[in-house]
This record gives sequence, C-alpha cells and structure tokens, in this order.
Amino acid sequence: MRIRLAVLGLVLSTAFAPVAAAQSGVEVAARAAYFVESYSFDDGLAYTQIEEYTWPVGINASFGRSIDLAISSGYVIVRLESALPQQLPDQRLSGLTDTEARLSYNVIPGRLVIFARGTAPTGIQTVDPQELSILGAISSDLIGFTATTLGTGGMVGGGFAGAMPVGRFALGIGGTFTNPLSYTPVSGNPDELLPGAEVRLRMGLEGPLGRRTYLRTAVMWSARRQDEVGTTTQNGVGNRIIGYAALNQGLGPGTATIFVFDVFRGSPILEPGLVGAAILPRGNLIAFGGRYDWAVGLRTTISPRGEYRISTAAASDGSSKLLLAGQTFRFGVDLRHALTRALSVALQGSGITGFVVQSGAHVGVTGYRVSLHGEWRP
Repeated sequence: MRIRLAVLGLVLSTAFAPVAAAQSGVEVAARAAYFVESYSFDDGLAYTQIEEYTWPVGINASFGRSIDLAISSGYVIVRLESALPQQLPDQRLSGLTDTEARLSYNVIPGRLVIFARGTAPTGIQTVDPQELSILGAISSDLIGFTATTLGTGGMVGGGFAGAMPVGRFALGIGGTFTNPLSYTPVSGNPDELLPGAEVRLRMGLEGPLGRRTYLRTAVMWSARRQDEVGTTTQNGVGNRIIGYAALNQGLGPGTATIFVFDVFRGSPILEPGLVGAAILPRGNLIAFGGRYDWAVGLRTTISPRGEYRISTAAASDGSSKLLLAGQTFRFGVDLRHALTRALSVALQGSGITGFVVQSGAHVGVTGYRVSLHGEWRP
C-alpha cells in the first residue's frame, strides 16, 4: 500500500499528460549528465578514498501555458576504500535513485502556480549494516556530493509558488508540504523508519539595482514533525533556516556573480536517510563564492568559479557553543556550448581541498569532480 501511494503521483501525472496534449501543443525538453568524482582523506577516518559515479536524467513537458510535467531519476555507483580493511572491508553500492515526478498548474501564468509531486521508491531502500559507512560519508555538506541519498520509501506532497511586482523588484512567496512514506532502512532489522512530515516556507526578492547590476535574495524556513522508528517516536522536532543572496554585475564581455548562503540548524534534528534517523546536532554551514561567465562568440561561455565552505556544530556534551566541523574550498571552470538551436552541452571540472574535524583533529581532504551535461530543447 505504501509503495502504491508513492507511485500515485507519477501514475496520475503520466496518465493526465495525453489529455492535456490533445488540448494544446506540447513542448518537451530532455536533460542528461554524467558525474565522476573522487576524494582522498588523510589518516583519521574509517576510509581513505570515496568515488561516486552518477547519471541523472530528466524530462520536462509543457502542455500549453497551464500545465507542466517534470520527471527525473538516475543511476549511481559509490565506492569506498577502507582505512582498516581488517575491520571494515572495502564497500561498493550501485543502483537506481528514486524517481521524482512533479505536475504543475499555472493558475495565473507568471504569477501563481500550484503543484503536486511524488517520489517513487525506485532507489536503494535497504542496505547491509556494513554499508552504513558509505551512506554517512556521501551525506557530507562540506564536500557536497552529487548524490547524497540513494533511495527512501517514497513521498507525496504539493505546494504553491507566487510572484508579484514590488516597484522595480519582484517578490516571490512559496510553500510546500511533504509526507514521506515508511521503509526498512537496514537489512536484518525489522524496524521501519517513518520520517516526519515537513513544511517549508520560502520568500525571495530580486530585481535590478542598475543597468548591468541584478540582486537576488531568498530565505527558507522548514520544520518537520517527529520521526518514528518502529513503534518509537523520536524526541525533538527538526527546524532549519536558509538564507541566500547573489549579486550579478555586468563586467566587460561577461557577467560576474558573487553569492553567499547560510544554512542554520537551530536545534538537533533527526535526519532521515538511507540508513534511518541520524541525530544531527545544532549547527551552521556558511558558504560564499563567485563566478565569471565570459561569452566567447555567440555559442560558447567559459565560467571560472570558486566556493568556500565552513561548517560548525554543537559539541556532544550538550553545550550551546558551536565548534568547527571543517572547511573546504572548491575551484573549477565550466564550458558551455550550443551545438545547434536545440542541443547544448556543458563540460565542468573542479577540484577541492580542505579538512574535516574528527575527534578534535583536522583530517585533510582533496579531490576532484568532472561532469558532462547535455540538454535538448526543440
């Protein structure tokens, strides 16, 4: 029954699409990418290297001006090289990720949209206990893996988004409700995990500050009900606040962008993942960086970029002080090129350096990410 509910959003969306297509023209866009990333760690962790290979795909269809349908999924391979092979053998996980579908209806085109969405549990739901180290490693917000989760029990939800003019600026407001479904995260353990329902509220303001200057700001607040593991309700209610700001400035033949965002976890929360509910302490992640989009001709854009992240978290003794959890610097360059009017490709490459804190010691991390993207929009 739970799996049927998770697939319901996808089934209804694909069933409704032919009806809408019969009423108006259909515009379809398809995207695919391939990511290769590898990170090495100094002594101090249970692993010395993690590799991840990801193939995300997505299709977007617009039925006239009122209805939009988006479906996405992917495939991922994760490999972990153990620092203590006698205690923890090398690990490997591979499989599909969950399949997401979103059906949107433009109540007032350009002003108000409502949507329903669902996640079908096509990914890896249940893992062996010895594979927990992989899933804990790829969830690091300091590194920012392409795929941070591989599968859950599915989800149903919905929401709205609206915008209105405020002088020269535009004000956007949105809200979503998510109701996850239960699943068994660890093999050999009969307890099911039922993540708590979550509400998210968003607000953003953007607009021009000058002829070649543009400002974007946004804030998001989320809260989640208590999770359930087996028949036990976990303590605490998760909440999170995210702030973001970006400034775009035309500069020479291109555009320079600087940005900053802050993810603040105001109290300990239970974060549902592939292996169950992990208690995350109160903490904060701050990042800032920039990029320069340089147009080379009419079809090619080169974009060097960099981003610095620093993470803090509350100590395990329950004190209110936030301690350093690590910091990283990622630098790279993107190359985007329009092959034809309908087909474009992008090649991205980046490196990372920094450290994570483990038992009070700084553990160095270095690595790289390379990806190839393609988009077809006839």
